[in-house]
Amino acid sequence: ISSESPSVSSLDFVGEPLRLPPPCDDEGLHKFSAMTQSDESSPSRPLGTAELLVEASFADLRHGGDGDLSKAHRLKKKDADRIVHLQPFPDSWIATTAPIALGMLSDLIYSKFLQLGHDAREVLWPLVSSQLVRWSVGTPQDKVQLEAVTDDEYNGNEVIVDVEEWQPSEALVRIGCKEWSRVFLRVLDAVPDLDKIEAQAWLRTLSISLSDALVKNIKLEEKIREDIVELKLASLGLGLTESHGGVGEGNRNGQNADYLGMLPTLKTRCIASHCLQQYMSTFVDQFAELTAEEEVSYLLKTLNQSRLASSNARKDEDLALAFQEAFFDQWGDGVEEVEAALQGTGGGSGHRGSSKIFFLTQEASATKAVILLLSKLYCPKRSDKEAENISWDAEAFSEPLLMERIIDVLSEFLSSEENDGLLIDPNVWRSASESGGQVAYFCTSFAGVVVDILEMILNLQADKFCRHKASLFPILCSIVRVQSGEIRHLVSDIFRKQIGPMIQVTDSEQKAV
Repeated sequence: ISSESPSVSSLDFVGEPLRLPPPCDDEGLHKFSAMTQSDESSPSRPLGTAELLVEASFADLRHGGDGDLSKAHRLKKKDADRIVHLQPFPDSWIATTAPIALGMLSDLIYSKFLQLGHDAREVLWPLVSSQLVRWSVGTPQDKVQLEAVTDDEYNGNEVIVDVEEWQPSEALVRIGCKEWSRVFLRVLDAVPDLDKIEAQAWLRTLSISLSDALVKNIKLEEKIREDIVELKLASLGLGLTESHGGVGEGNRNGQNADYLGMLPTLKTRCIASHCLQQYMSTFVDQFAELTAEEEVSYLLKTLNQSRLASSNARKDEDLALAFQEAFFDQWGDGVEEVEAALQGTGGGSGHRGSSKIFFLTQEASATKAVILLLSKLYCPKRSDKEAENISWDAEAFSEPLLMERIIDVLSEFLSSEENDGLLIDPNVWRSASESGGQVAYFCTSFAGVVVDILEMILNLQADKFCRHKASLFPILCSIVRVQSGEIRHLVSDIFRKQIGPMIQVTDSEQKAV
């Protein structure tokens, strides 16, 4: 199953990791134990700790619970009829067990590894992170090893086989990327109980691992993109190189089939980058308050690398033609079939399956992560006591980087809205922050980023806004005319809150208008 956009998943049937079991003295477990002991078939002795958790888990599964064993006693009261949740793939390991299996690793970090300090980071964490990378990125060829296996085909004799490079499906990629977010959230929840040095060490380790995973994925994504374009040109007799086989007409048909077959892998890599970047927003608040300059710089460098790589990809016309060719190939040769496939709503009839819908989404999520991180550094919500513990000037570091990125995004948004606005169905703008997955224009893909920027400007302290009024004011005046009502309302609020006091218009005078 493959989604038509990184931001619109076709895999909503994938489950969630189970919650951590409650402590042994949990009131809900005691109630469940008492109810279990009242059954005629139950043992006369009290249930042990492990037995109690197992029985509560079975009760939760039988009655369709949400994994909270503290509430298992409520399910025990229900009839034995099991609540059936309709699933498109009820027996699929990906749909059920996979999120639980990988989620257990995050739970181990939270419940056990954090207390082990340096040894856990140096010995145990690499094992966990390698699994997260394997699920979200895959196994690169340089890490593939020969394995000895026993196969009936060879009369039970042991043979050496070359294990193929393993690329995870989109479902596993989305599960793996989401688990990165859970790992960060689990560690950040435990930070207040850790020693300051230990907390900083764990955050440094996690941020470097996440950056490395994203870098690996970006490099793999760029290599696949370059190979697709080169193979496509080779199929046309252009740009054929020795690295992709010989010369002549004999192998061109094979090469043509190869580059079309590589596109699903490229889409999955793009989805992996988007998901890793998107989930950063779930923990960026706490991360920005606790991290150091070195980790922030490394993470920003990685995000900018993804942003530039996806920007280059969306501008690649040869790649766009390959995506279009694959889309037509998928729907056959009939004119009616192609026209039916292109029928869409929201002005995006020509964007289904296009390269822009993928790479604009990746670029937007990378830009959003950059702006959110820099915004939290520039406008921290720290107490005076917490500020004293910060060893670097986060505001001075983030200010020029943030303003440069804001001006670039708003300028290109305005240009795209002016050039492409007439081609977009007005219904797309009903919710600007959700328009990115529908049509592939810069203004629609970055509408959510623009909303975040405007909300940040709205909440800026007066002195910080005043320092940048010369660059922000002209752009804000231009944004007033865009089609999105959500964006126009935010600009209106900025004028009232930030610019009104500068021209000595009081709140009461503004309300009277």
